[in-house]
Amino acid sequence: MNFYELLKARAETLGDKIFLTVDDKIFSYKEFLRAVDNVADNRVSLPYSANFFAEQKFNASNVFEVKTSGSTANPKTLSRTFESWTDFFPIQNKIFRVDESSKVFMHGSLDFTGNLNTLLAILFAGGSIITTDKFSPREWLKLIKGATNIYLVPAKLTLLTACGEQFENIRSIFTGSQVLTTAQSISLMKTFPNAEIFLYYGASELSYVTYKKITADNAGDVQNLGKPFDGVKIFIRDGLIYVDTPYRAENIPTPATVGDFGHFDGEDLIFEGRGEDFINRGGVKLSALDIERKISALNGVEAAAVVKVVDKVRGDNFVAYVVGSVDKKIIRQALTPAESPKDIIFVDALPLNQSGKVDKRLLSG
Repeated sequence: MNFYELLKARAETLGDKIFLTVDDKIFSYKEFLRAVDNVADNRVSLPYSANFFAEQKFNASNVFEVKTSGSTANPKTLSRTFESWTDFFPIQNKIFRVDESSKVFMHGSLDFTGNLNTLLAILFAGGSIITTDKFSPREWLKLIKGATNIYLVPAKLTLLTACGEQFENIRSIFTGSQVLTTAQSISLMKTFPNAEIFLYYGASELSYVTYKKITADNAGDVQNLGKPFDGVKIFIRDGLIYVDTPYRAENIPTPATVGDFGHFDGEDLIFEGRGEDFINRGGVKLSALDIERKISALNGVEAAAVVKVVDKVRGDNFVAYVVGSVDKKIIRQALTPAESPKDIIFVDALPLNQSGKVDKRLLSG
């Protein structure tokens, strides 16, 4: 079994039900299968996802290739089995409140495995996907009015909350790949008052690892990533997070680590950052995530990114890029002397890569 065969089975049973809406183009399950077949026969090129299914049409194997989300300078191609995702879809869909009635808004490239996972999970459930080729929060909000669920990374979710509107039609929001700041969580709860908001922690190699339902009581505990999904085991060795999961990519040893640091607080995993997130400044080890969290908590700050820079005299140093309106003196007062940036630079927006994550390489370049 592969995902082309799953699409074909859904087209047989769901037929004229809408599977995919891309701006003004609407495809039923049956129409989307026909478009995939046309791609596979080299008769037409359809943007957004058809090529993924077409590649599996003539591949009898249940193994397929996916790309990493590109958060590092060297994205990789991974092999996955059909079962490594479909065995997990019932678990994640139940938690994220996704079923055959779901109309999930999402945005971005399928090279980001979070997006591809969501698309395939909706296909598995028999629901519908709503998306757009445009990077325009104003257009996203128009489409969200017809949705029931939202999947976006935190940086994109933040763009939705600036509108000042409320959307009572959304029943769940699920997000990951970055932590949610306190301000982001509160804004989401105000903008989507009926939505359950879920933050997950995972990696392309490992799929989803932990999850947490965001509430008013825990919105301030931003580094708490919640508890493991069913069937997933977590170990801490020398401060590194190791994961044993049957839902991992092929040829990944178990337990595996992607270089993230953390510890447990009871059943909950507390995220401390990745290796590149730590700064050795004059012998003092600092966490870029901690500094970003402190700056982001200040009134008037919409977002912050701490970027490590090389100082030939003092070793590691860093610059803080800030979106918002706040006095630099107030930022420095909120930090310890060791945490005070070499420079604070105000920008209109933080650059995002194709996965929707803050692209610190562009900031440092």
